[in-house]
Amino acid sequence: MPRTRSRPKTEEMFQNAVLKLIADEGCGALGINAVAQLAGADKVLIYRYFGDFKGLLQRVAESRQWLPTADEVMQSLQGSQPDSFRLLRNIEDILVHHIRSDASTHQFVRWRRTKICPICERFTGEWRLLWKTLPARLSDKLSVEQRNLWAQACEMLALMIEAELCDEPVNRQCLEGIADRLEALEIEPRSKVSPVIVEDSLPTNLL
Repeated sequence: MPRTRSRPKTEEMFQNAVLKLIADEGCGALGINAVAQLAGADKVLIYRYFGDFKGLLQRVAESRQWLPTADEVMQSLQGSQPDSFRLLRNIEDILVHHIRSDASTHQFVRWRRTKICPICERFTGEWRLLWKTLPARLSDKLSVEQRNLWAQACEMLALMIEAELCDEPVNRQCLEGIADRLEALEIEPRSKVSPVIVEDSLPTNLL
């Protein structure tokens, strides 16, 4: 008697195949035939279980949180009170390590601007949200001038992280120049971080 797989197990195989294909070859390699072959299952099951190939990709997109939230980054910074430039570099280290620790997530940095699939779009949404809320979390008790400076610093930091993860040269002198004008921060425990209302506008070069 031929062995049969359960639906949950087969769905998991398809989702794992999507992530492995992305990790190994990038989002440009995604295709229903390639995923089905890697999963070792008939592509007809993708239509049966997910509606269509986009439905499978949407399921993968919603299967996890791809980036840490601003609050999680802040929590990782607790206990240290470095100068502003070192603080920014610490944020860089946290995010670069997080993204590089998973090969598929790393690929989304390279492919996110293409809007090639729902997973890239989901990653981009988390990327935008992080860089919209993080400077507000860092500077919510400072003057308007300092809040603007922290926003500029985080905008530049986001571009540098993206460049680093795409293996492009990174010059941090401009970031250091802005950091010299920033007030030193004391990172408070999460329970003491004030809620911040953030406007929907974003720096255009982060879109």
